[in-house]
Amino acid sequence: MAGVSTKEIRSRIRSMESTKQITKAMEMVAASKLRHAQAQVMDSRPYFQIIYGVIQDIVRTTQSRAFPYMEPQPKPSGRSCYVVIAGDRGLAGGYNSNVLKACLREMAGKRCEVLPIGRKAAEFFRARQIPLMNEEYTFAEGITVGDCFTLSKYLCRAWKAGEFD
Repeated sequence: MAGVSTKEIRSRIRSMESTKQITKAMEMVAASKLRHAQAQVMDSRPYFQIIYGVIQDIVRTTQSRAFPYMEPQPKPSGRSCYVVIAGDRGLAGGYNSNVLKACLREMAGKRCEVLPIGRKAAEFFRARQIPLMNEEYTFAEGITVGDCFTLSKYLCRAWKAGEFD
């Protein structure tokens, strides 16, 4: 600390306090957004339960078993597909890290592909030379309901074609 003036030390202390205040404010905003998202999930749960019950009734009461997704594939490919949703930036570090680690654990020893949603997921799997099924949705921020329908149709076609089990 030789040669450092008290003015520089005070300036550094003020700078650190300012940074601490900004970080605290960002933390509070993030916590508020998280609470809001959790409330939305809880509010949608009754709808999910009703839809799930309706689907179970349809499957149970339908005489014809012409549902292609209920039948085993004639020629299993031995490959799996994982849809991995992560953030676009590093602000959700804990979430991204936990999702990507859990996915890697699940994928261990399997032949698989990944459909990444979010830049962090695409970068993570690209760096590990894990095949990416599609890189069209590498930015999660701009995903719309229409994109979700497009993705589901894409995945259904690929499954029907036997690209993955």
